[in-house]
Amino acid sequence: MLARVWDVLKATLAVAALIAAALVSADKLDRQRAQPAVGVVAGEPVITGAIGPATRP
Repeated sequence: MLARVWDVLKATLAVAALIAAALVSADKLDRQRAQPAVGVVAGEPVITGAIGPATRP
């Protein structure tokens, strides 16, 4: 019985370690991203690619 509890505890700790590593990695990537230019709205369709830039004929 004690061996089974130990195995479950090890598996739980391993999953928790994987989740923590993923969160730390994601935080590190977020901090490395370049900040958007001042005065640019990130939700603008041209910036997000939802609408292509207008071309003048």
